Amino acid sequence: MATLKSIALVAVVGSLGAGCGKLHGLGGAPTPLVSFDVAVTGTPPAGAGDLDVALVWGRQWLIEPLCIVPIDARDDMTAVTAVKLAGCRDPFGFIPARVAANAPLNPDGTATIDLFALPSADLMVGDLTARVAYASLVVYDDKNGDGTLGLAIPFRPADFGGMGSGAGSGSGSGSGDLFHTPDEVLGASFITMVNDPGGAVIDQRIAYREGAFLTTGFYPRAGCGDPPPAFSVLAASGFTIADAGSATMMGTVPQEADLSQCVQRTPESGPVTFGYGLPADLPLVLSRDVKELACTERTTDSTVRYREPPADMPDLTNRTSACVHYPSFGDPSDVIEFVVSGRSDDSCVGLTHYILKGCREGPDCGTPDWDHSLAPPSWWPC
Repeated sequence: MATLKSIALVAVVGSLGAGCGKLHGLGGAPTPLVSFDVAVTGTPPAGAGDLDVALVWGRQWLIEPLCIVPIDARDDMTAVTAVKLAGCRDPFGFIPARVAANAPLNPDGTATIDLFALPSADLMVGDLTARVAYASLVVYDDKNGDGTLGLAIPFRPADFGGMGSGAGSGSGSGSGDLFHTPDEVLGASFITMVNDPGGAVIDQRIAYREGAFLTTGFYPRAGCGDPPPAFSVLAASGFTIADAGSATMMGTVPQEADLSQCVQRTPESGPVTFGYGLPADLPLVLSRDVKELACTERTTDSTVRYREPPADMPDLTNRTSACVHYPSFGDPSDVIEFVVSGRSDDSCVGLTHYILKGCREGPDCGTPDWDHSLAPPSWWPC
């Protein structure tokens, strides 16, 4: 004798076969976890095509010492300056990790970005009791029309026994080329932590917080209020390069220059408003630094990787190079490295560091993985 449960099951299956074939009330468009309104002010650059806005989660980044340490007096200042200009991205700039969502920009400069997923654990800094993720809103010209911001990674010359052009950690441009993106970034809500002398807020970021909040070196806003739990919109004035240098030497994080510009608010309290390009009175940030918002990095731990010099001279076409004493915040080093920039036509800037003796972590790694100090390759210029 059939039980009531089996009779009910047969009835449900029969109704599905005789009806429309799906349960009613369970379909429809999914509901976003949160939505952010965006307002881009000003006039798009001439020739801009289909404009979109992307919400891009940021990556933790460690500043390359070569890019901020004063040039060693023993080195060729002209050559080192040239390689830094060609290969250093803004040491205090936003570093993309992953594009979370995209939305078309309306003719009036507005857009709404919907998020349907929380940032994954690899995007959050901290532990399960206190962690946070930060994002920038990026307006871009979708050159290939695929509806998403393509991220590229720096293209490096070959290392010993392998090709520097091997696959990295970037998301690519959708065309399978990790080193180029057809998309052109035109502006963003969060470009850099460097203070704008004119007072215009240049650090407006999206935050997602779980648990408590601890101030760290992950895009710090020291002096501002803590981000609220869950999603929020934050703003800050930024800090000066001099204050950043002093704080680094003391092992702390730099304080915000103008605490009156600190903002912590809910996503529904208003649009995130920013313009194209950069504030006109912010000469320390180059237009190239805006384009770097389509550039991620090759290592997930954001550390500098050192290379064993190959037996044959690497291809230095369209690259800038220099012999540099290993940069140090302490006593001067006698180690000399050969530093090579990316190519002049690359989507992303970057530096490659060759050392005669050492390992991927650097020359001070205890037992070296390679040692060519007594017999350098014939092409070695340092």
